[in-house]
Amino acid sequence: MDLANCIRCMGYSEMYSSSAIIHTEKKPNLKYKAELWKPYEIKILFLAEAPPYHSANSNVVNDSYFYNPEESQRFFGAPSPLLGTLSWNLFWLLGISNKLSKKEKLEAFREKGCYYIDAVKCRAERYDKKNIINKTVKNCASFLNEEFKNLNPGCIVVLGERALYGLKCCEIFKKSIPSTSINLLLEETKNQPLKIRNSKIFFLPLPIWRNRQYLESIRQIFKLINREIT
Repeated sequence: MDLANCIRCMGYSEMYSSSAIIHTEKKPNLKYKAELWKPYEIKILFLAEAPPYHSANSNVVNDSYFYNPEESQRFFGAPSPLLGTLSWNLFWLLGISNKLSKKEKLEAFREKGCYYIDAVKCRAERYDKKNIINKTVKNCASFLNEEFKNLNPGCIVVLGERALYGLKCCEIFKKSIPSTSINLLLEETKNQPLKIRNSKIFFLPLPIWRNRQYLESIRQIFKLINREIT
C-alpha cells in the first residue's frame, strides 16, 4: 500500500484505549510536499515522532507542521529556550535567525544540508493522556525504512521515544539500536554519536518546553551536530 492511500491505523482510538486518534486522511508531508525541501546532500536527518494535530477549521498560519512555510513563528515575551514549536526550537538550536520568516528558515535549514521526517506520517490527536501506540509506529516502519534507504544521511538525530521506536522497527537498524530509553541514550552519546552502517546517530528528547530540564545536554549535542554541518 502506498502512503497516500494507507489507512492501517484508522479506528485505533476505538480499538485500543490508550491510542491517540490517528487521522489517516491527514498526511501533511504530502500536503506540503516536504520532499521539495530535500537538500542535494543530506548531512543531518532529523527524525521526529509524528506531525502535530491541526484542525481543518483552523487557519494555516496556526499549523505547526515542520514544512508549513506559512506558519506564524512570532513568539511574544522573553525569548526563553525551547518555548516555541518544535521547528522554532530546532532552528534556534541550529543558529538560524529568529528574525526570518518560516519560509526563509526552511531555506536556511535546507542550505545547511538538513532534512526532517516523522516516524508516523499521519497527524495524531492526543488527549486525556492518550499517546501514539507501538502498533501505529510499526505500521509506518515500512515507509520509514524506504526513506532511510533513499535518503542515505550522514547523520541522524532521533527526537523522542516514538521516533526511537520507529528507528528500532526499521529493518536496516533494528538489530543495531540498543534496547534502552531515549534519555539513557542521550547520556551515552552526548559526547560521541553512535555509529551504525554509514551514519552517525544522536539521540535527544523532543526539544520542547516540557523537556527543558535536558537543555544543557541538548545544547551540548547540538554543538556536535553543528560541527557535522560545517
